[in-house]
Amino acid sequence: MEEFNKLQAETDKRAKATKAASQRKAPREEMCKILQAFESAIGKWAKYVKDNASSCGIPPNIVDQLKTGHTNIANNAKQVCEGGAVAGAPKPPTLSDALGTTYMPTPETNRPKSVTGTLNTLSGTPLGR
Repeated sequence: MEEFNKLQAETDKRAKATKAASQRKAPREEMCKILQAFESAIGKWAKYVKDNASSCGIPPNIVDQLKTGHTNIANNAKQVCEGGAVAGAPKPPTLSDALGTTYMPTPETNRPKSVTGTLNTLSGTPLGR
């Protein structure tokens, strides 16, 4: 039970550090390190609980909850460290959005315009016809 409490306290400490860094909007590099430390702490705790669940009388749902928590933290750490989009954050505009073009030209959409018109000077003036 002493080891369980020690691992739980370490995980809580790392969780609080993660929350504090998130609230003060820490830079991505710092947040990456903090999340990796939190992932490591919760991973050690989950492994200990899994290995000693039967001998310590820990319910199976606790093992599942810790495993799910570790997986979620690992995914978040991976996204932050790789510089990927954070869940729920809006995506930045693409070049097509910035230029106002949202489709790729195809033969159907890129047909030549008719060559007739009032200012058409290649085939002569409309008044001369």
